[in-house]
Amino acid sequence: MLTATLRNRYLDHLQTLEQPPSLDYLRKLIKLHLGRFPFENLSKFHYYTHKGQKGLEWLPDMELFLDNCVSRGMGGNCYILNSHFGALLESLGFQVELVRATGGNTHLALRVTIDKQMYYVDVGYGAPLLEPLVLEEQPRFSRLGEEIEITRLGPGRFIIDRRAGGQSFVTKTIEWEPVRLDDFEEVITDSLRDRDDNPFMRRIVVTLLQEDRAYSVMNNKLFVKTNERTEVHEYTKQSDWIAMMKSTYGLDEEALRSSVDFVAERGVKLFDR
Repeated sequence: MLTATLRNRYLDHLQTLEQPPSLDYLRKLIKLHLGRFPFENLSKFHYYTHKGQKGLEWLPDMELFLDNCVSRGMGGNCYILNSHFGALLESLGFQVELVRATGGNTHLALRVTIDKQMYYVDVGYGAPLLEPLVLEEQPRFSRLGEEIEITRLGPGRFIIDRRAGGQSFVTKTIEWEPVRLDDFEEVITDSLRDRDDNPFMRRIVVTLLQEDRAYSVMNNKLFVKTNERTEVHEYTKQSDWIAMMKSTYGLDEEALRSSVDFVAERGVKLFDR
């Protein structure tokens, strides 16, 4: 159970106050989280190098997670962001369970129940899922350069399809049954495999989502997406890229340089200078 001290630190970083659990408060927390905690893999490299290279030993605890959010601007991937956001919600009185979505690297998301209605909540996908979703309604919407389609496959199974320009670029199957964090031990280890067939260990990815725009980085390119258009900015000088990453995401320069070195050591050279 999350301590009051850690809960208050978390809420302070979100710049909000504790309120009784409600659907409106959940919506508020999701939007604040997506705009304050980036979906990124710099922390993946950092914990791989400094903490552990498999399973739950790699996963930072709440105190370390918040320390690196505050001091380094880090967020995390689905295992980090959704597990800790779920712990925050539970400490605030929400009924929360972990769920998984399969396809590629197995994904961790949340099922939050309010007044007997279950909602899909996901702050760790880098997708514009800005509100809790009722999967049974099979929502479909376009937002911030993406189209999201959720389709029911059968009892307790849904496909979430992310599209850009009408083309699907990632799909996952949501398994709508609660699981434990321990159940992700092997899939986290698999997601950390340091091989060329694992793209998230061979590129730098960062996304921060606001209601009116998304800021997404893929290696040396920044994509600024609104509902109307997408701007692309390419950086050829590492110093310019670092300045952009610091101003856009608040990321620590040391973490940025370490990540550039991490992928360069694995054959992905982003900058000549």
